[in-house]
Amino acid sequence: MKSPENWKELCEHLTGLFGIEIDLNGVLFLVGIRERGLTFQKFSKEEKLNLINLGSCTLYQEMGLIERSGEDSDGWPIFRQKTTAPLIAEEIKLKTLQDCAIRYFKRVSDSA
Repeated sequence: MKSPENWKELCEHLTGLFGIEIDLNGVLFLVGIRERGLTFQKFSKEEKLNLINLGSCTLYQEMGLIERSGEDSDGWPIFRQKTTAPLIAEEIKLKTLQDCAIRYFKRVSDSA
């Protein structure tokens, strides 16, 4: 994958790759799948939510707000808060997650 330069480019690339419209939750879901070492398959609603949460935690880790502190008995990563997250407006939080997603996909595409 060519490294994405912006949010629109990332979403368009992933939409083309998977044949479904990708938004922020879709990106978080894909990050979660990758971090768990899974393949694109059918997941229950609970599994999807867990994977989206894992994607969020992975991106918050990119921001330095949390860190991975181990794994649970099922092999899911456990994260702990490193700093108190500042109270920020929702649109700024979304933009920050988008920027972290772009950095994440640049990093994983550069290491592939």
